Amino acid sequence: MFKHGKQNARVRSGRENSLKWNTGVKDDNGKDIWIRVVDAKDYMTEEFNICMYVYSMTENLECLPFAGGWAEQPEWIAHAVTVLKVEQSLYEQEQREIEKHKH
Repeated sequence: MFKHGKQNARVRSGRENSLKWNTGVKDDNGKDIWIRVVDAKDYMTEEFNICMYVYSMTENLECLPFAGGWAEQPEWIAHAVTVLKVEQSLYEQEQREIEKHKH
């Protein structure tokens, strides 16, 4: 997942290591955690991509990957889907707050 396609954006030579990306995650002090753009691929592991795939398919198809209910799913699937659902919910809540303060 997300391994194919062309990257059209170009970064000026010498700036590759200076560009930062806000992860949307806060540290223990409530400050945003930023990472270097060149390091982002290190956070997108094969395991993360698999979890995102399972989550996306579960949400889009509205069914679980294996037959049966939640009790019949492998533990890692239940955990991954639950964590990503919470993250999605928090993101949506933040977006609603941003929209509310715009008006």
